[in-house]
Amino acid sequence: MLIIDSGIGGLSVLNNIKKNFPNINYIYMLDNEGFPYGKKKKKFLIERSIKIINIIKEIYPIKMVIIACNTISTISLPILRKTFNIPIIGILPIFKPAIEITKNKTIGLIATRATVNSSYIKKNIYKYSFQKTIKVIATNELAIIAEKKFRKIFISNVKLREIFQSWTVLSRQPDTIILGCTHFSFLKKEIQKIFYKPINFIDSGETIVNKIKKYSYQKKKKKIFFYALNTKKKYNNYYFF
Repeated sequence: MLIIDSGIGGLSVLNNIKKNFPNINYIYMLDNEGFPYGKKKKKFLIERSIKIINIIKEIYPIKMVIIACNTISTISLPILRKTFNIPIIGILPIFKPAIEITKNKTIGLIATRATVNSSYIKKNIYKYSFQKTIKVIATNELAIIAEKKFRKIFISNVKLREIFQSWTVLSRQPDTIILGCTHFSFLKKEIQKIFYKPINFIDSGETIVNKIKKYSYQKKKKKIFFYALNTKKKYNNYYFF
């Protein structure tokens, strides 16, 4: 199984997969050379993801690919499925659970600019905005902050408050936030501190296990490989590149 993300965001997805499928062989690709994906053009993201899959396929007999990145999934998933004859599972921001659990009928979606501008997001916002109020923040900075936290680099609370300022000034703040990027799952505690009431976080990465179960894909041994496209810099047993 190949799991792809631009950085550490997909590690939260990997952890969920490991807990539920302990006998699968894993290859985790941190494409730090292409990070952050949220700033990249559609053409780059499509070509990049195809290139990564082809590189790994030449080395290992990949049976399934997990796109652990909302940006690539919202933009490239249909094309990837047409390009490759193996299961390609993506992670997409999910709206329905947020619609069901919100108490004050105000939902927040935070994602990269590329994800927010995708047709998938625009269609879902149009679909559900008739039922609830959906507030959107498009930012590429939060993924960078998550990477810094993982590397134990100081995170500025001032910067976080700037990102969420358009929500914190609302008289009715979102009580449910859809995390539209796997990186954001590492910042739940920091985000919660910004708001005066408890937040329900909708993390689409947690749904990936059910999607994998549909394919009933199992192997006997587990092995995790980390590959670099460019430089190799080791940090706590992970390779960043």
